[in-house]
Amino acid sequence: MFDNIAKNRFWFLKALETYSLAIYFIVKRSTGTFDWAHSPLAVLDDPPFIFALAVVGTIALVYALWDVRHLYYKQTMTGTLTFVWLVFFLSFCANDALQCVYLSFPGIYSFFVLVGIVVEIKWE
Repeated sequence: MFDNIAKNRFWFLKALETYSLAIYFIVKRSTGTFDWAHSPLAVLDDPPFIFALAVVGTIALVYALWDVRHLYYKQTMTGTLTFVWLVFFLSFCANDALQCVYLSFPGIYSFFVLVGIVVEIKWE
């Protein structure tokens, strides 16, 4: 298992980053400090979407730990990770535009995670 983590450390980190996004929304929702009442993030911080984030993070974590090589698992994992981070990047950008902010930290963070995934897929 440790050999697989060393080999798939990029995907292991992306799984942890996806979990961190879910934890971010849980913390923001539970403390009541969210400021996106009328943006796409108002829908994406609901429990079904947080659960979907955890599922996608688990899919990536399973690949990173056990290096699954059948049933197009890697393609499914990279596709779901890319989709999730693209949706949240666009939602953060829409929220920033509605609040008249250029780009907030979550938007920048999701952009760099998304670019890292696309670069890893393209030049792996």
